[in-house]
Amino acid sequence: MLRLPHLALLIVAFLLLIAPPSWAQGAGAAPTLRTLLEGEGPLTLEGRDLDRSVLAPIYAAYGYESLWVSSAKREAALQAALAGAEAHGLDAAPFRVAAGRAEERDLLLTDAFLRYAQALARGRVSAAETESDWGYAVPAFDGPATLAQALSGEVGEVLAGLAPSDPGYRRLQQALTRYRAITVAGGWRRLPEGPALRPGDEGSTVALLRRRLAAEGYLAAAGADAAFDDALADAVRRFQAQHGIAIDGTVGPATFRALNVSAAARVEQIAANLERWRELPRGWPMTRIEVNVPAASLTVIDHGEAALVMRAIIGAEDHPTPALRARVTAVLFNPAWTVPASIVTNEILPRLKRDPRYLERNHYAYLGRPRASALQQRPGPNNALGRVKFEMPNLYDVYLHDTPSHPQFGQPIRALSHGCVRLEDPRRLAAYLLANQPGWDAADIDRVIDRGATERVALTHSMPVYLLYWTAFSDTEGNAEFRDDLYGRDRRLAAAMAERDNRERPAHNATATAAN
Repeated sequence: MLRLPHLALLIVAFLLLIAPPSWAQGAGAAPTLRTLLEGEGPLTLEGRDLDRSVLAPIYAAYGYESLWVSSAKREAALQAALAGAEAHGLDAAPFRVAAGRAEERDLLLTDAFLRYAQALARGRVSAAETESDWGYAVPAFDGPATLAQALSGEVGEVLAGLAPSDPGYRRLQQALTRYRAITVAGGWRRLPEGPALRPGDEGSTVALLRRRLAAEGYLAAAGADAAFDDALADAVRRFQAQHGIAIDGTVGPATFRALNVSAAARVEQIAANLERWRELPRGWPMTRIEVNVPAASLTVIDHGEAALVMRAIIGAEDHPTPALRARVTAVLFNPAWTVPASIVTNEILPRLKRDPRYLERNHYAYLGRPRASALQQRPGPNNALGRVKFEMPNLYDVYLHDTPSHPQFGQPIRALSHGCVRLEDPRRLAAYLLANQPGWDAADIDRVIDRGATERVALTHSMPVYLLYWTAFSDTEGNAEFRDDLYGRDRRLAAAMAERDNRERPAHNATATAAN
């Protein structure tokens, strides 16, 4: 006689035979795509949380048919494209999809496609989430439309076309490949920091310096020479020029610090700047003004070529120059300066207490009742804005302008302002902007400035201006250049990317990473 438990098992088995559930149809059958996408909340596969609300409409539009695993060629093309993430400075692990049940793998591949496409089209993370003064909107991205394009064409080509096409991005990718190779080869040894090394010096530290510069390509070969000769001095100067250090051929504290940044750290720096490229707008105007804030330099690009380059002074670490896009709409000669309230409180009033004649001597006057109205500095050679101001309306109220403190442009580190950008040769920029407006050649500009009266000249055609944050970039000859992360933007961006990578890395990879 059958016991009750045995009878129950027989009944369950009989019911399964006549009406098997969707996940048990056939021997070892997997759930269908429709079944996996039904329900609400995240769908967890391979330790990843997939968003049903994104995937379900896509698969419904394709009749819940497989998008990838039904075509070995298409799946292989996607897997190859995903594996190429590292060429863009991205961690490939979060986009990796291992072999598994067909339906689940198909969903994971679609999810990986959408995440990778978005990373190339608009960045892995948004700088606006880590920076309070980031004035760029992320590029537009339509995931389902991009997926449809890939499914009807070449997957790899569609994905590759989402990344920035600017030559600056491509050159930086080449630099990434080079510095990764240097890292794999062992990088370079740290130099013991001590007294400055100068031409004519000899010894083991000089020999190590020679090997260090050879490892990065500043010398053709290291050799065994321990003498600081002319060839080594030339290599030091090239290194200094490409790191924003005073070019003197002497290895002092700033040069030691830059030399001792590891090759692996340079790889991370390049990767952060590639990410920043992806977050910026596509289709830059061929004629524009660019300010690279970490490099403290302004470049006028005219029809794709650098037409004017000058040094700049940018915001101090506690007064960072924001990243933004604006347009120069007018040139103001002999401007007055209405002092921001924060500068009045924190700087001018303390000076006034020490020197009762400070306002008079520096040509300041209140526009209304003293201490209860705006304070303004009259136009003149000592005005904080100098003799020329370039109006560029923007949310952060920063602009380009002259300065009476021209000796400061001789300093290698020029993070000295309250956020605005001071220019080494503003008259040349004014002449460029007004070149097509009658009566405004260089001599006319000088005459207006010499008269001393404030005069505003609206531009007949406004000029786009971009304030950018590049700490790693390559020149047109492919030479990689590096600058200090003045405001910590690279550090915060890298941390945000690492956090997202860890969140989206497959469960087994994330565990291994944590263990290491």
